[in-house]
Amino acid sequence: MKPDRLAVLLLAAFLATGAFAQVFKWVDENGKTHYGEKPPPGVKATELGVPAASPGQAPAASTPDWKEKDLEFKRRQIERERKENVDEATKRRRTAVRASECAEARRRLSRLQEQIPLYTRDSKGDRTYLEDKDRPGEVAKQQRLIAENCE
Repeated sequence: MKPDRLAVLLLAAFLATGAFAQVFKWVDENGKTHYGEKPPPGVKATELGVPAASPGQAPAASTPDWKEKDLEFKRRQIERERKENVDEATKRRRTAVRASECAEARRRLSRLQEQIPLYTRDSKGDRTYLEDKDRPGEVAKQQRLIAENCE
């Protein structure tokens, strides 16, 4: 064999052995499992057939780990709770508005049915009386509002 080829083969063999260093597994006095290239002295260690990553080698791209998944789950949970709170607040506001409109419609209907003179104020502040011919239309309007807003 030529000296060039022999040197290249020896160099390749030397580099290949560095990429596949030994990995050991051991348990410390607290019962915690450790992994490493060199176990501490006096500890029973098991050699694993796993090649160690070389220092210049980048780790392989992986899927999001459990912490990222947990954070994403919590973010979605908080967003869902916020939406539910907004929906609930909107529902309470609608219920309060309907109750107010119901009470006002019942009050107006009661006054319309009493047959007393009713009036409103115009933009100048002058009284405008409700005529008797318009009273049935107003009664029907208040009854419709009661049917829509009162339960």
